[in-house]
Amino acid sequence: MPKLTAICFAVLFFSLKSQAQTISVTGAVEDTSNQKGVVNAVVALLSAKDSVLYKFVRTDANGKYYLKNLKAGDYIVMTTHPYYADVIFNLGLKDAATAIPNIALTSKSKLLEEIIVKTGTPIKIKGDTTVYTADSFKVRAGANVEELLKKLPGIQVDKDGKITAMGEQVKKVLVDGEEFFGDDPGIATKNLRADIVKEVEVFDKKSDQAAFTGIDDGVKDKTINLKLKDNAKKGYFGKAEGGTDFKNFYNNSVMANAFKGKRKMAAYGIMSNTGQTNLDWEDQNNYGGGMGDNMVMSEGGEIIGFNSGDGDNYYGGRSGIPQNWNGGLHYSNKFNDNKQILNTGYKISKVNSPSGERNYTTNFVGDSSFSSNKITSGFSSKLKQSLNVGFETNIDSSNSLKFTARGNLHNTRSSSTYDLQSLNSKSLLINNSSRTTNSTIDNTALNTNLLWKHKFKKLARTLTINASYNMNSSTSDSYLFSKNEFYNNGIPYQTDTTDQENKRENKSNTFATTITYTEPLAKDFFMSLTYNYSNSNNFNDRFTYEKDFNLKYTVRIDSLSNSFLFKQVNNRPGINLRVVKKKYNYSIGTSVSFNHFEQNNRTTNLLRKYNFINFFPNATYYKKLSGYGGIRANYNGSSNAPTLDQLQPIVDNSDPLYQYVGNPDLKQSFRHNINLSYNFYNVLKEKGMWANIYGGLTQNAFVNQSTIDNTGKTISKTVNANGNYNFGLYSDYNFKWKKPDIRISFGPNANISRNITFINGQRAVNTNTNYGFNFGISKQKEKKYEFSLNPGISWVNAKNSISSAASANYWQVGVRGDVEITFLKKFRFETDVNYKAKQKDPRFPSKNQFTIWNASLTRFIYKEVLEASVSVNDILNENRGYERTFNDYRYTETFYNTLKRFWMVTLTWNFSKNGKPTNDF
Repeated sequence: MPKLTAICFAVLFFSLKSQAQTISVTGAVEDTSNQKGVVNAVVALLSAKDSVLYKFVRTDANGKYYLKNLKAGDYIVMTTHPYYADVIFNLGLKDAATAIPNIALTSKSKLLEEIIVKTGTPIKIKGDTTVYTADSFKVRAGANVEELLKKLPGIQVDKDGKITAMGEQVKKVLVDGEEFFGDDPGIATKNLRADIVKEVEVFDKKSDQAAFTGIDDGVKDKTINLKLKDNAKKGYFGKAEGGTDFKNFYNNSVMANAFKGKRKMAAYGIMSNTGQTNLDWEDQNNYGGGMGDNMVMSEGGEIIGFNSGDGDNYYGGRSGIPQNWNGGLHYSNKFNDNKQILNTGYKISKVNSPSGERNYTTNFVGDSSFSSNKITSGFSSKLKQSLNVGFETNIDSSNSLKFTARGNLHNTRSSSTYDLQSLNSKSLLINNSSRTTNSTIDNTALNTNLLWKHKFKKLARTLTINASYNMNSSTSDSYLFSKNEFYNNGIPYQTDTTDQENKRENKSNTFATTITYTEPLAKDFFMSLTYNYSNSNNFNDRFTYEKDFNLKYTVRIDSLSNSFLFKQVNNRPGINLRVVKKKYNYSIGTSVSFNHFEQNNRTTNLLRKYNFINFFPNATYYKKLSGYGGIRANYNGSSNAPTLDQLQPIVDNSDPLYQYVGNPDLKQSFRHNINLSYNFYNVLKEKGMWANIYGGLTQNAFVNQSTIDNTGKTISKTVNANGNYNFGLYSDYNFKWKKPDIRISFGPNANISRNITFINGQRAVNTNTNYGFNFGISKQKEKKYEFSLNPGISWVNAKNSISSAASANYWQVGVRGDVEITFLKKFRFETDVNYKAKQKDPRFPSKNQFTIWNASLTRFIYKEVLEASVSVNDILNENRGYERTFNDYRYTETFYNTLKRFWMVTLTWNFSKNGKPTNDF
C-alpha cells in the first residue's frame, strides 16, 4: 500500500509539472512577393523522431497563427498551401512561449520562373532596369566582358568596342555600382574577365540628385553595371597578353585586380599598334578612332551623317594606325559599415597617330557644279593625364554628402599637309591649293561637384542641394602656310600666299547650384520644388600675326584678331507633381528659365546685353506589365546656347578656301524631345522584346549658311532656322527555338530626319530616311562549339531640295558570321566573316562590296590558364578605309590609311589566387 501511494503521488507530481510547462507558439505566414499575409495556410508540428503529426492550425485572415498546449521537445515545422511551395524547418521548444520569425512562402509559379532563370533563362526586367544573369550566357574560358555583352539580347558591340543597348549608346560602365577608372566604358569591358560577373544590369542612370528625389532633371545616360560574384572579391586575378609578328606589329596588355571584400585595387597597361587603344569615345574621335559629333556608325560599319543620310566606313579609324601607350590605377573602398565610400583613379595615355587620306568631292551650286580632289597627310601626338576622386559619407541616418572631382591635362602636337585641286564641269582648273599646318595645344580642365542630401522625419520629405564648379583653360600656338592659285577657264590669274602664326587662349568657368525640396501630399502623391542658378563666363583671345622684316611673327593682323567675352546668368525655378502607384507612376511639371546674356567684344568695346524667358515642360509615365515588362513614355524640353566659336565675330582662315565667321546675332535653340519604350521578357517561354520610338523637334536650330564664289572659296557661318526634326525606331524581338536549342532575334529599325541649310542665299531642305531590318541566329554547346549569323538589310534615301544630283537612293546588305570550335580538349578555332555590299552608283566607280575574314587557332598549354594562339587579320586583304557621304549640296568619296592583312602570335596568361571564378550564383 505505501508503495502504491508513492507511485500515485509521483504520477500526480509529474503530471502537474508537465501541465505547468505547457508551451505556445505564435507567428505569421507571408507572401515573398508582396509581404502580405497568406490566408488558410497550414502550419503543422511533426515529431522530429518519426515525423508523426503532433498538431496543426490554419492561418487567419491576416496570415497569423497560434499553437498552444504544446510539450517541450524537438519538432519539424511544415507550412503548406495549395498555391505555394512548402516550407520545412526544425524547431526545438523549451520556453513557455516561443515567437517564430515570419514564414515566407513563394508562389509555385514564381518559384518555377526562378528555377528556370538559374538553369538557363537569363533575363529579368525590374522597372526600367534589365538584369542579365551572366552564367546563363556561356562564353569561352578567359573571355572578357565585351564578349559576354555580345551574347546578351538587346545589346550590340561593334568592331571598335562601342556598346549599344536597346538602341542607345552606352555612356558608362560601372562595376558593383561604382566607376571603374573614371567613367571610361572600354576599360572594364575589354579587360575584366566575363567569368567574374554575376549579373549585368542595363538602365538609364539619372543624376544623383534625381535618383534621390525621384524628380527627373533630364540627365539620363544609358549605363551598364557589372555585379561581380562574391568569390571574385577575394584575392587577386588578371590577364596578361603579349602578341607580335616579329616584324611590324605588336599588341601587349596586362591588367591586375586585387579585390578584398569592399576594397578594389586595379592597374592596367597597354602597348599596341594594332588599333587597340582602350580610349573613351571622346578620345577616339580626337584620334580618328570614332566618328565626329555629326556622325553615327551603324552596327555594320556605315557612317550616317545627320546631314547626309548616307555613308560607309570599312575601318573605324579615320587617322591611320595609331601607336598607343596607355595605363591606369584604380582604388575604391568602403569604410565604417559602408558609411564612407572612396573611389579614385588615375590614367595616362600617349598616342602617336600618322594619317593619310584622299577626298573626291563634287559640289552643286545653282546650275553649275565643280569637283575637288584633296590629298592629306599628317602626324599627331597626344599626351593625356586624368585624375578622378569621389568621396561619399553618411553623416547620420538623415544626412549624407557626396563630393566628386575630375581633372585632365592634355597636350597635343600635330602637323598636316594638304594638296587640293578644284575643276569645273569642263575639267578645267578653278583653284590649286597647297597648305601646311603645325600646332601645339595645351588644355587643363577641372570639374567638381558637391551634393548634400537630407531626409526629414516625415517619410518622403527630402531636401537636396547640389553645387558644381567647372573650369577649362586651353592655349594653342599654330602656324599656317598656304599657297592658293586661282584660274579662269583653266588659265591662272591670281595667287594668294598666307604665312601666319595664330595664338589662341580660351578660358571658361561655370558655377551652378540646384536646390530640390520634395513634399508628400498624400500616400502616393508627391510635390517637388526646384531652383537652379548658374553663372558661366567664357572668354577667347585669338591673335594672328604675320612676319616682319626680320622674318619673325610680330605684326598683328587686326582683321583676324579679337578678344571676346561671353557671359550667361540663369535663374530657373520649377515645380513637379508625381503619383506613384504599385503598377504605374507618372509625373508632370515645368520650370521657367530667366536668362541674361552678355557679349563683350573687347577689341571694339561693343557690349551687347539681352534677356529672354524659356519654359521647360516635362512629363513621364511608366506602367508595369505582368511578368517582366513595362511601358514608358516621357517628354521634356531643353535649350542650347551657342558656343563661343559660333558667336565670336572673327574669321577663322586656317583653311583659306573654307573660312568660318562667327555670328554674334545667334539666339538660343530649343529642342522638344519625346520617347516611348516598351519591353517585356517571358521567363517561362524564353522570349522578349525591346522597342523604342524617339523623336525631336528643334526651334531656332543652329544650321550652316555657306556662300561659294566662282573660285571655289567657301565662307560659312552659323545661323538660326526652324524646321529641323528627327524621328527613329529601334526594335528587337528574341526567342529560343527550344527543340534545336537555337536563339533567334529580329527587328526593324528606322531613322527619319530633316535639316535646313542655306547655300548662296537659297534655303535647302535635306530630308534623310533610313529603314533597316536585322536578323540574328545563334547556337552553342558548352566547351564544344558555338556559331552566330547576323544578316541585315537597309534602304537609304537622301534628298536635297536644291540639287537632285546631290541626292542618293540605294540599298545595302551586310552579313556577319562567327564560329568557334573547341576540339581535342586543348584546341580552339575561331573565325569571323563580315561581308557588305551596296547598290552600285555610277558616281562612285570604286568596288561596292568587300569581305573581311579573320581567323585564329589557340592551344591551351596549361589547363585554361595559359594559352598560345596564331591569328590572321583580314585574310583576303580586302579591308580598306573608305567613306561615302552625301552632305547638303555635295557628295564625297574618301579613302583612308587603314590596317590590312597581318598575322600575329599571342601568348595569354589568366592568373588568379583565392578569387578564382566559379559558376556559383
